[in-house]
Amino acid sequence: MSVPKYRRNESPMQFLDTARELEIYTIQRCANFPKRYMFLITKELIDLSRSIYNNVKSANSVYPTNKEESQIRVNFLIQAVCDLQCLASQLDIAKGIVEHNDKDKAIKPTVWEQWARLISTELKLVVALKKSLQGKYNLEPKPE
Repeated sequence: MSVPKYRRNESPMQFLDTARELEIYTIQRCANFPKRYMFLITKELIDLSRSIYNNVKSANSVYPTNKEESQIRVNFLIQAVCDLQCLASQLDIAKGIVEHNDKDKAIKPTVWEQWARLISTELKLVVALKKSLQGKYNLEPKPE
């Protein structure tokens, strides 16, 4: 029996799916960049997206039984947040370079918007999970 669309909630594991989708989208879109940017721009974008996915997978693989283990899980999420911020910054730089130097090979605005949407969604999910874990395990919140 399926759930009506208006009653569907966000899955607690959505942060994993979104991180995976972000990495796949990044790899697909970086393949469309001019090849001369491979080592200058696209490699960094792919590495950051891969790091985000690896960190959320690592965080999800930690099953805390004490405060120290829960802090390890939160630390992976903190690293994922840092990488998301860096990816957003590097995308802004990539957009500026590609649009300035390759006007004839410009990447469509919808591609940049979808990238930003995925980053924003993942950032919200990871930050919410991090705050939830900090509250659950009485960890000291770190300034963001």
